[in-house]
Amino acid sequence: MTHVRTAQTDLTHDVEAPRVGRRFVTSVLAKWGIASGAVERAQLLVSELISNAVLHGAGPVRLMLAEVEGGRSVRIEVCNRGSGQPRMRVAHPDDLSGRGLQLVDQLSRGWGSSNVDGETSVWFEVQIDASA
Repeated sequence: MTHVRTAQTDLTHDVEAPRVGRRFVTSVLAKWGIASGAVERAQLLVSELISNAVLHGAGPVRLMLAEVEGGRSVRIEVCNRGSGQPRMRVAHPDDLSGRGLQLVDQLSRGWGSSNVDGETSVWFEVQIDASA
């Protein structure tokens, strides 16, 4: 039986959550021995998802990390109360926001979302093997 490493933390629903989430991801992935390029991608993308959760959701934000694909990727998931479904949109050059999920789409191995019983979950995967 293969052991899958996981980590989880709850963040307060405030403007400090993205910073705290980035630090948590950095700490966990460093302990797991993940290469710096994958850590930097994970920091950027988790910051986008947590910012969206604080902006559009309610209550505490749960941040979860898990190895997937036999340790070749890490899945990072952000969950909070809310009924909305994230969607990519086309941001105009003068728009202040609207590019976050485009970054997630371009820089992750894949991403998705679900909404069950009033909880929205958004996840992405970052490849961490030698060909990342």
